[in-house]
Amino acid sequence: MAGGPTFGLTRSSCRCFWGNILKILNFLKRKKSSPPEGWENFLRNKHQSFKDLLEANNAALRVMSRMEAKLAGDFVFDMEYIRSRSEIIFQASQTLVEQLNALGDNRYAELHPVLENIKIRIQNEIQAGTTSGEKIPLVLPLSQVDRRLLMAVGGKNANLGEIKNRLRLPTPDGFVLTTEAYHLVLAENQLAERLGQILEKVEVNDVAQLLDQSRLLQELVLAAQIPSQLSRAVHEQYLHLAERLRYEPQLALRSSGLYEDQELSFAGQFLTVLNVPVTEFFPNYLKVLASQFSPSALVYLHEKGLIRQELAMSVGCLAMVPARASGVLFTVDPLGGRQEAMVLDAAWGLGPSVVEGALTPDHYTLGKKPEIKILERRLGNKPIRLIAAVNKEGLTSEAVPAADQFQPALTTEELLQLGRYGVQLEEHFGGPQDIEFAVNLEGQLLLLQSRPLTLLKPGNESELPPEIQGRHPVLIDHGSVACFGVAAGPVFIIRQDEDLARFPPGAVLVARHTSSRYGIVLHKASALVVDIGSATSHLAILAREFKVPSLVDTEKATQVLQNGQEVTIDADHLRVYQGRVEALIAAKREKPSLLAETPIYATLRRVLRWITPLNLTDPTLSNFTPASCKTLHDIARFAHQMAITEMFDLGERVGRDQVNLVQLKTTIPLNLYLIDLGGGIDGDRRAKFVSPDAIASIPMKALWRGISYPGVSWAGPIPIDMRGLYSVVSRSLTGPMPDFWARTLAIISQNYLNYNSRLGYHFATLNAFISEVRNDNYISFRFQGGAADQTRRGRRAQFLGAVLARLDFEVEVTGDLVVARLWKYPRPLMEEKLDLVGRLMGCARQRDMVMADGAQVDWYVEAFLAENYRFAGEPGAHPTS
Repeated sequence: MAGGPTFGLTRSSCRCFWGNILKILNFLKRKKSSPPEGWENFLRNKHQSFKDLLEANNAALRVMSRMEAKLAGDFVFDMEYIRSRSEIIFQASQTLVEQLNALGDNRYAELHPVLENIKIRIQNEIQAGTTSGEKIPLVLPLSQVDRRLLMAVGGKNANLGEIKNRLRLPTPDGFVLTTEAYHLVLAENQLAERLGQILEKVEVNDVAQLLDQSRLLQELVLAAQIPSQLSRAVHEQYLHLAERLRYEPQLALRSSGLYEDQELSFAGQFLTVLNVPVTEFFPNYLKVLASQFSPSALVYLHEKGLIRQELAMSVGCLAMVPARASGVLFTVDPLGGRQEAMVLDAAWGLGPSVVEGALTPDHYTLGKKPEIKILERRLGNKPIRLIAAVNKEGLTSEAVPAADQFQPALTTEELLQLGRYGVQLEEHFGGPQDIEFAVNLEGQLLLLQSRPLTLLKPGNESELPPEIQGRHPVLIDHGSVACFGVAAGPVFIIRQDEDLARFPPGAVLVARHTSSRYGIVLHKASALVVDIGSATSHLAILAREFKVPSLVDTEKATQVLQNGQEVTIDADHLRVYQGRVEALIAAKREKPSLLAETPIYATLRRVLRWITPLNLTDPTLSNFTPASCKTLHDIARFAHQMAITEMFDLGERVGRDQVNLVQLKTTIPLNLYLIDLGGGIDGDRRAKFVSPDAIASIPMKALWRGISYPGVSWAGPIPIDMRGLYSVVSRSLTGPMPDFWARTLAIISQNYLNYNSRLGYHFATLNAFISEVRNDNYISFRFQGGAADQTRRGRRAQFLGAVLARLDFEVEVTGDLVVARLWKYPRPLMEEKLDLVGRLMGCARQRDMVMADGAQVDWYVEAFLAENYRFAGEPGAHPTS
């Protein structure tokens, strides 16, 4: 049976150290108040909450992984799948939060509103992907629009409504014609069937036929009659708008397709008509509807697998902004650069000059953290600007005075404010954003749209082989990357729109500027090279979506390159080489699955933005808090980590005189008592004593194998030098005396162990869960203190930390404190690690009194790993009686 533990010293040795001092010390401990249900029920309830939390955690992670697997594009599913699986994960997350608060006595109540907020975001995305049974009005004021109406107002309008009505950021005022208006126009003009018949015959690879089919489709829409009820609804909304603004505005009519500005950008594919007087509203409305059948839009729809999907168009009608300046902001570098940097292009006048790449705009790089700041400025030559025509429809171009052409279009404060808006939009929409903006004549910033940003990274960042330039002359060596990659092919220069009909498959498209009209052949191009343009233009966005290697702003491509000339474009290194450079030409990238491009997949991706990303990765950081949880995965990570912490501290809270303690019969001086929560002991768990053979707890059995390993000694003298002895005596005289015979307590169940040992001047606590479910498995170990001085205790901590790190634990050593964690290993390996931790605790006893030299630490580490558990031949110490 266990005697009083001496942590390696006999009782007589202890008396030599402290003599009669022990007799005058008060060992009485203040009893802890018993919970109303009693300590045994208290522990059992905590343990059950912990098990329920682990089960919910695994259930959530399993469904998360299965939903993510669907994004590969190889599975068919419907909205009910997204809805039901999201609900399963939410219910599991709710259980996590409830059980964590049960474990922590409601210290984590802040998680409840965080969870509810994420739930609302998920529900909004799911609702946006479905049609409700409610009748949607033909026309809605923008003040009533958000993402819940996605299928009625399209992606662009839904996002603008979110910006205006949820974030309360500045946008133009206006109203929206819903998809109900579109369907009414088609129904009253009997167009649905006729349009469908033509769409069935669209052939995107025959440009001449494509142009004819596009013309027929657009003519049918443009000839449509406007239903009287739609005319009345628009007139009513315009009067309300004029009343709010106190003047009768010209309008900007902006397309908003069902799938536009979601996972698919449709950049530049549909029409925006600016500066429209209300008297010309409906002819221009029909132009916007007809734009979904433009040649380039039909190609885009075909390439994205949507050509035969039900098409519908909503149109946003905004008060025209007479812009002093405008531009585009990307909240991260779209080419895979610095994640904490934003890029921004701006020019004088209205936005088309920037997004169409008609000039070289001002280019800025903004830093995000710790605060918004301007990192780089590059002012462009802006000789022209687009302005609203006076007293008539449309835009006009005017020359910029020479003194202003190289002046910045935006002030420093405007740039910083745009950066702040960008961070807000990225946070709200759950990912990097492509944002269009304008600054009106009064200097007010207005946001015009925000959509997900397509990101790409270089395919080959390695240095160029030195022999390449010698064999292949470099024709172009500068510009900006619009899409990374390497490709080769014959040059085909587009000088006028008629050239598009002759564009051959596999050719390199070379042009003067980045017009979105070139989207009609972009799917056939091997690469793209243009003289003027930016990575923020519509054509650049399309190039990234189609993964076409592209260089823009090369200044001289149309002058240097010749039609039919074979070239290799290395966008990764800003080079165009003469001839085919086989050493650079990468294997062709596989196109994404067509299924992965469909709207149902887009909905799944949007929903998963609030479920699967993990932002909380390091529990030691200050942001590991409920408020920092942005997704359900964050909540699961936080709850799991905090649950382990709560269980780790459980042994400290137990009123030991008020629970059934079973003492372990052993010759090892640990005075070890067990509390069995169920399944931890074979036989009578209320017996006074049990033998080690009766331990049924998987982690306790593994730990005990290490503690009782034959080569490990828990008793007897150790070789201690005089300075080590002096440090012990000094501490005994200056600090409170420890209770050398304090009990070691282990709270156990079949899969769980909470081991709490206070021996002499140090304590060790260990928390573990081991089962067949690998995701549940973990070990948390904590060791602190010692009898020697701080320096020697620190050396022992370094020894423990180094050994645990070699055993694959994640380790932190601070002074004499060691904290180590291991998780998600298979059961056999977890048992093996616990066995070794048991051996390590025995070997480490009183080694703080021996470690006089920091160089000794490495020796002890290697000795332990070599199974020299008695440290035969240890350096620098002499036996002392």
